[in-house]
Amino acid sequence: MKAILLAAMMAAGATMTASSGAEVPQAPVPAQIPGGRRVFISYAGGENLSLPLMTVFSGKSDRVYNEFYAAMKKWGRYELVGAPADADLVFQIGLEFNDIGGHVPEIGRLRLDIRDPHSNVLLWSLREYVKVAIFKGNRDKNLDRAMQVIVDGVRDLAGPATP
Repeated sequence: MKAILLAAMMAAGATMTASSGAEVPQAPVPAQIPGGRRVFISYAGGENLSLPLMTVFSGKSDRVYNEFYAAMKKWGRYELVGAPADADLVFQIGLEFNDIGGHVPEIGRLRLDIRDPHSNVLLWSLREYVKVAIFKGNRDKNLDRAMQVIVDGVRDLAGPATP
């Protein structure tokens, strides 16, 4: 009986989705993201890491912060400032780790939260998984790939600089 009820509910949901046929309109990106000019970048660090970061990836523990900061500086879309009070936006970058062990397809994920510095409201959040690899060099490449996805996500949200 439960299986019949479940099948009927699934069929009704599929029918409703298919019958609407209309595309959902694109919701606007919060105006502060494309309209902002000054950004403060903060580092949220890494979580749930039983091993030191440098044993998982090459570099120091602030590698993620340094790479993201360098990518934003090179892009030049935003002026990077030294204090949140001077910023239109706060970009908080961090690396969340899974428990090492078990059969997981990723080590963890890069996390970028974009906040309004005045209200601390979370405006947008981007996440990208870092895939597992046996060799550190491949883990480094996977981290770099995930970082590029995050940077590209910011570029897509922000759009070109306004004059």
